[in-house]
Order: sequence, then structure tokens, then C-alpha cells
Amino acid sequence: MIPRPFGNLPPRITFTADFHELVRGNFQPGQTVTLRYDPRRIVPAEEHYIFGDPAHRITAHLRFPPTDVVSVTPLYSPSGMLTSPDYDETGDGSVLVGHAAIPAGAREMAAWFEYESPHGPKRYDSDFGHNFHFGFPSLQVELRQADVRDGVFTAQVAASPEVGRIVLHWRIVGQEAAGPKEIDLGRTDHRNDAGWPIWETEPIQVPRDAVVRLKLYYWTDGERYKDDNDGLYYSTARTEESVPPPPPALERAVREWTQRLSARVGRVGE
Repeated sequence: MIPRPFGNLPPRITFTADFHELVRGNFQPGQTVTLRYDPRRIVPAEEHYIFGDPAHRITAHLRFPPTDVVSVTPLYSPSGMLTSPDYDETGDGSVLVGHAAIPAGAREMAAWFEYESPHGPKRYDSDFGHNFHFGFPSLQVELRQADVRDGVFTAQVAASPEVGRIVLHWRIVGQEAAGPKEIDLGRTDHRNDAGWPIWETEPIQVPRDAVVRLKLYYWTDGERYKDDNDGLYYSTARTEESVPPPPPALERAVREWTQRLSARVGRVGE
């Protein structure tokens, strides 16, 4: 199994101004998720808006099927109202924040956002009415292996029994202009130690020294979810520890010291 780099951190989802949704941390039932939201997603560009102004209310609506739990979470500015917020397209700047508990038994989280403007009608950020859907990848899929050997790329994934389809989205590092590729994984008759079915790719021919960057899409009950390894993606690159040999001068000094120490011990024992 390939470990998740931020699996020991509290879960958070960042909704960026360029309409990406970035999941990080231990996102699963029983945790409290932090929502980080850039208001430029929903506030009209021509509207006079002061960051964090409670008169311009933005609210997150969350559902956790198949439970009946619904969360209505007002978003706020941790730094209060800002006339010059530090906006950043990647979500690392000023954002509004909210918190919600993920109930036990949830299989997904569905989210949409509502903006109540004092200058016009309500506006919604809801993935064009479909709402944003987030699975719990650490409880649903596990990338067991992804490798390039002798010019052949292969990958193997274990997935919980309710997963009905897995697609591997991949590209070769350094050849981004060629665009990403997608391939369906085939379900095998093998299972991991937890009893999950194992899915595999067909062998894919790539350059012998290729490094492949990848993420997973998987489907449960017709809904598509993403596993992009906390936004870092997965990679076939392997880093093997290589300890360089000591310099000749150091080796010579060690030998001389060892010889002197042995001679001294020999004299003491006489």
C-alpha cells in the first residue's frame, strides 16, 4: 500500500477561486472537517464586497448520505473584516472558514454554498446544480502498486466491494503537453487482506525511464469520487537511499586511529 502523506492531519477541503476542490487530511466519518472557501467563487465581481462582512453571508449546506444528518454551516473570516485580503488562486491566502462534524455511517459528503447579498438575489455555488460530492478514499480505495519497469507501466488498486468502476488518470512527467490519459482498471478475482477486490491495469508501454503521475476516479452507486493523494497525486518515481562512500582522507584517518588505539591497548595488557 502507498501511504497517504497527510493521513494523520485533521481533514479540510479548500474551495479555490479557480473552482478546484482540494481535500487534505484524515477525511472520514467521526472527524470534524474544516471548510476553506474563497468568496470570489460566488460573490459577483462587480459587487462591492468587504471580506468577512457578516452582511454578505455565505453558508455551506452539507448532507451525509445515507444518514439523515444535514449541516448548515455559516462561513466566517478568522481575521475579521479585511479591506485588503490576501487572495490567492490556490487557496493559500485569505479564505472564509467553517467546521462540520462528519457523522458515523456516512458514505459521502455532498456540499453546496449559498450567498445572501444585500444588493441582489441569492446566489448558489453547487457544481451547476449537481452539488459537490466527496467520498472517503482512505476507506474506499487503496493504491497497492504503481510502477514502471522495462518500459511497462502497471498499477494495482484494492477497493471496497461497493465500488463499481475505477479509472486511472495518468500522464508522463515532462510530457504534460501531450495531455493526460485515462484507462479503466479491470476487477480481478483476487482480494487483499481486508477482503477488498483487487483491480489492475493492462500493461501500458511507456519510455523506459518514464515517471508517471496519476490519480484515481472511482464510482459508487453511480456517483464519481476522486483520490488524488491529498492533492499531491501519486507517482511511480522510487527514491532509494544511496549513502556515498566516505572520502579517502577520512578512511585513512580512521585506519590510523584504529591502529594507534590497538597498539595502546596492547601495551596496557603487557
